[in-house]
Amino acid sequence: MLEIHLFVNPVGMRCFRCENDVLRVDRELNTKINYQFVPLFNMNTIDDTLRLYDFDSHSLKARQQVADTILQVILDYKAALFQGRKRGRRYLLHLQNAIIRNDVNYSLELVKKAATNSNLDLEMFLEDRKSRLAHDAFRQDQQVAAELGVSETATAVVFDTDQTDYGFLIPHFDYETLIQMYEQKRLDKGQSAKQFAAQFHRPALKIIQK
Repeated sequence: MLEIHLFVNPVGMRCFRCENDVLRVDRELNTKINYQFVPLFNMNTIDDTLRLYDFDSHSLKARQQVADTILQVILDYKAALFQGRKRGRRYLLHLQNAIIRNDVNYSLELVKKAATNSNLDLEMFLEDRKSRLAHDAFRQDQQVAAELGVSETATAVVFDTDQTDYGFLIPHFDYETLIQMYEQKRLDKGQSAKQFAAQFHRPALKIIQK
C-alpha cells in the first residue's frame, strides 16, 4: 500500500486544493492509498499566510496574530483527530472551506460549527483542543518535519508500507498528476513507492525511525 503524508498550511488555499485532490483520489479511484495531512508550522507558513490574507508582513502584531491563529487551528485539528482520522480530516476541511472559500473569520463559534458538522463529540473536542496531548501531537509533527527536512508546505513524503525504511520526498506535490497517471494507467497501484517516485524524478529519502 502506498502511504502519502502531505505537509500543509491549514489555512492555505494551495494546500486546501491539494487536500481535496487527495479526497478525489480516495473517492473515485480503485486503489490502496493511505494518506494523512500533517500541518506545518514555521516561519515560511506564517509568511505565506501573511501574503495570502494581505496582512502587513512588517507588523509584529499581525505576525503574532497569524501565528497564534495557525497554531490554534492545528491544535483543533489534532484534537479532532483524537476522535478518528476520517472525522479529523472532515473537521479540517469544514474549517478550511469556511475560512478560505467563504472568507469567515476564525472564531470559537466557527470551531464549534465545524466540529458539529463533523460529528465530533463537542464537549470532548473542546477539552482536547486545549490539552497537553494536543500540544504533544503538534510538537511530534514538527519534529518529524524537521527530521525529514520538510520546510515548505505542499510537500509530500511517499513510501511503501512494505518498504518503510525509505521514503521519497516530493516538493510541490501535484495530486492532479497522480490522478492523471491512474486514469491513463501509467501508474500500477501495486508498484512500490520507489517506482512511483521515479515518475517525478525525485531522490530517495531515508526515513528516520523512532
